[in-house]
Order: sequence, then structure tokens, then C-alpha cells
Amino acid sequence: MMTQWRCTVCDYIHEGPEPPEECPVCGVDASHFVKVESAAGSGEECRNAVKKALRQISYGLYVISSRKDGRFNGQCANSVFQVTSEPVQLAVGINKNNLTHEYIMDSRVFVVSVLNPKGLDLVKRFGFQSGRKVDKFADTPYDLGEVEVPLLRDCLANLECRVVNTQDVGTHTLFVGEVVCAKERAAGEPMTYALYHRLKNTAVSPAAESRSLTQWRCKVCGYVHQGEQPPEICPVCGVGPEEFEKLL
Repeated sequence: MMTQWRCTVCDYIHEGPEPPEECPVCGVDASHFVKVESAAGSGEECRNAVKKALRQISYGLYVISSRKDGRFNGQCANSVFQVTSEPVQLAVGINKNNLTHEYIMDSRVFVVSVLNPKGLDLVKRFGFQSGRKVDKFADTPYDLGEVEVPLLRDCLANLECRVVNTQDVGTHTLFVGEVVCAKERAAGEPMTYALYHRLKNTAVSPAAESRSLTQWRCKVCGYVHQGEQPPEICPVCGVGPEEFEKLL
């Protein structure tokens, strides 16, 4: 069996004797890959059961933005929750390898932008590319608020936070921020992680009329394409056809 390597930043899985020089999804180098240990029997069954059970926990989907030295960056996150009401405080978990983590640690401020169900393009922009390679806010409408961090316009609401506490939780840091200001953008239901996974396979590519068409699944983000061949590029995360596998 080919050795598997997992990117600790975006969870991309690479197969080969060595990790790739660069992650094709988030752009980090080989030092951010760890070998996926094989397991058999009940241990593997338990891990698979945990993964399936975690999908039943409800999450929102947000863009977390911050600043450092006059530059901005942001990323998608689903671990955002209110911890107190007086004062209002939010907690957000950010991977230590992410550029946004570096920015929050430096500036001690961040903004939570609550996405709406039409925000698939924002998920692609902020969730499937690295701010070390691209300016994610280029051509993205935003305003600057009290903490001088981008507030996305195309969303339901923005919450501006100043970090008041941190908790090291291993691969991530849990940032607790006091909400100092907020802006309501629109009314409507927020994007959830479960809704995103339903929409990405229907809103981006309509179902083929014939059920006999071959299906191809993106190994990076799970998008399913129907056709005789895999697509030239994944419409959700942007990887090429080599990252698609045929569904039997």
C-alpha cells in the first residue's frame, strides 16, 4: 500500500514514498505533512466511527480575518461560538500553521464574518488557497471597522473582536475575543457546514440527466462530478483532474 501523507494545515492527502514539496491546495511545504499511520481492526473502526459521528455536530461557516504590518488575511473556519454575554465574547479555533493565526497573534484582533448560503465563492477564495501566495482580499468588497480589519460586505454580519485570552489546544489556538463592534449586513439564514457540503455538489454543477454517467469525486474537497472524464479543474477547490477518483 502506498504511503499517505496528510497536510496539517488543510488536511490534503498525498500518496507517495515522500511528502510533496508543496501542498497543491494551501501551498505549505513538506515540513507541514505528517505520515498517516495505518491501523487495522477496532482502532480503525473507531476512528471511522468518530469521523461519521462528528458530521452530526452542527457548525456554522465563517471567514475569520486579521491584520499584520499593514497586510490583511483571512480564512474559513467553523469553530466559532459565543462564550459569554456580559461582556460579549467569542471564541474561535485557528490552526497554528495558518497565516491567519500568525496575524491574530501579532495584532490581537480579528473579525468574524457570518456567511450566507450564497457564499460558495467566498468559501473557495478563503478556504482553498494560502494567503502566503495570494491576496485573498483582492477584488473582494470589504470595509474597515474599529479594529481596522476587513469586514466582508457580502455576508450576513461582521463581529469585530479584540483578543482577551488564548488557550493552547495542540494543533490549534483557541482565541477568545471581546466583541467591540458589529455590523448587520442582511437578513437570512446563515451558511452551515452541513449546508455547504450539500450545496457544493448541486449549486456548482447541475446533476446530469443520465444516471449512467461516470461519477468522479475530488479527493481534496469531496465535490462530485458526473461525466465520462474528470473536470479540468475542480469548481470548488481548484485542483486539477489528477486529484479526482472514479466512484464505482
